Amino acid sequence: MKRIFLCGAVLLAAFPVSAGTFDGFENFADAGSLKPFARDLGSLLGSATAHNARPLGFSGFDVGAHTGLQFYPDKNDRILRNNGVRAFGLPFIQAEIGLPYRFDGFVRGVNYEGLAIAGGGVRYSVLKGSDEAWSPQLIVLGVANSVVHQYFAATHAGGDIVCSIGTSRFNPYVGAGIDHVRLYVRSSKLDPNLNGTSVSTLESRFTAGLRLRLWTFGYIHAAYLLTHGRGGAEGGVGVRF
Repeated sequence: MKRIFLCGAVLLAAFPVSAGTFDGFENFADAGSLKPFARDLGSLLGSATAHNARPLGFSGFDVGAHTGLQFYPDKNDRILRNNGVRAFGLPFIQAEIGLPYRFDGFVRGVNYEGLAIAGGGVRYSVLKGSDEAWSPQLIVLGVANSVVHQYFAATHAGGDIVCSIGTSRFNPYVGAGIDHVRLYVRSSKLDPNLNGTSVSTLESRFTAGLRLRLWTFGYIHAAYLLTHGRGGAEGGVGVRF
């Protein structure tokens, strides 16, 4: 079971994203497909921001590769569907640092084949961090991302509440969040009247997953993701001190 979980998490963390996934935007973007596309994009931008509710503690840090994956586009997302996209995802490199007063800060981003994402956020531990086995942990967090592509741009703001329990090596976690996305059209050949316009969406997101510490500082995690009626997954690997 552990080997299966390890393989799944590593595959998720290595899931490639190509700008070709989103290159259909210019050819297939119309008024009815913009919000579904924004919802699909937002679910990935808000995913994998937290995989444990234990605060890092002052001067602690965590560096890892994480990813969000959606199994199918929204049924009305003709931008991705007409481009032949099925499962799609986004990887992130994320660096976190422990701050005073139960706060953690983090930055994340990726720059790959024309798709550039930069973001970050802050977490607050509602409960005092504890290393006692099965002690509940609870955090709230806020995250923001900026996205630039040749044919569109987007801004994302999200919030999550995450709870975890477990031992020093085994941590089940659940989370609930919201994602607000504003999508800006830079180029649409299908409907040039959309160029320069924008749409906004606000959607919920839920996760349930597991983090395993496999050696002193290293860990892997994987989770099921449910957002705007679509299934997906989160995963990643990292080191935590």
